[in-house]
Amino acid sequence: MVDTDVRAFTKYIKDQIFQVQQTDRIKYLDFLNEAQIKILDDMVRNDKTVNVYFNGGVIGANRKRGIITPTYIEEDAVDFKLSVYKIEVIGLGIITHSQVLGSLMSLNIDRSIIGDIIVTKDHAQFVAISNFDHFFNEFFNKVGRFDIRLYKITEQIIKNDNFEIVTVIVSSMRLDVIVKSLMNASRTKAEEFITAGNVRHNHAVEKKISKVCHLGDVLSIRKYGRFKLVDNEKTTKSGKYKLIINKSV
Repeated sequence: MVDTDVRAFTKYIKDQIFQVQQTDRIKYLDFLNEAQIKILDDMVRNDKTVNVYFNGGVIGANRKRGIITPTYIEEDAVDFKLSVYKIEVIGLGIITHSQVLGSLMSLNIDRSIIGDIIVTKDHAQFVAISNFDHFFNEFFNKVGRFDIRLYKITEQIIKNDNFEIVTVIVSSMRLDVIVKSLMNASRTKAEEFITAGNVRHNHAVEKKISKVCHLGDVLSIRKYGRFKLVDNEKTTKSGKYKLIINKSV
């Protein structure tokens, strides 16, 4: 999230909080990413006039729907109005996370009404705002080239992030240096990729090539995957960093 997006989101949340204060009614937000969740949580923690609750529909969700309420409403009394769907491929076929997301976006819907998409070798599910149940049942019938059936499920799903461990040697913790290593590309190509808006740092588009990264940061590189910087082993004799990275698979 670049600074202008942070300012716009903060202004939007201030307006939503004001509406709850004035109407004494619940305000439903769409799905938020982790950076937006932190901003909203920090804002409400310092405001004693409203509460905020989050729910992603599955245990361990990254994207969660936010709800701002008057202080007298407890979380147990809130219906987040979420639906969890199971996708079943008709016939033989294997679908991927990117195919599910791409097929959903091809329906000309906003990404913010979709929560986490969970695809493993055994199942494929996604979470959505329940107001769109009829829409998905009628129009979401294909993922990639495969016909699908859609089932709304009620059992609790636990999201397990599958990842492989990647080790890279870098000369610094700058964004362009790390992206270069993860792409296995030239410094120039990595810089062009970043400035073109193809890299997200902690879920926000980051175009500043000199941005300094830290352990715990999440990088999403378009067409290359999602990476989390988890550890920094002892530097090499040449003074370079040996980074341990989890790559989502």
